[in-house]
Amino acid sequence: MIEVADILRPHGAAYRASHALLASQQRALRDIENCRTAFFGGHVAQCDHCGHLRYAYHSCRNRHCPKCHGEQADSWLER
Repeated sequence: MIEVADILRPHGAAYRASHALLASQQRALRDIENCRTAFFGGHVAQCDHCGHLRYAYHSCRNRHCPKCHGEQADSWLER
């Protein structure tokens, strides 16, 4: 399934450059674009049994991000 971030990564910079956005709007787009990437860092999880390492990127936690708050929005709409 395509995500908003998949569209913003190749086209976000051009969109921000061609539209007069508030700083908060620019930040929201940047956060969504970089959510769960190396931009926000991450951590390493290791299996206690086999020792397998898995790197997990941190989310942006921006309230406009569909990855971070999509479930909350769906729950609110359902109620």
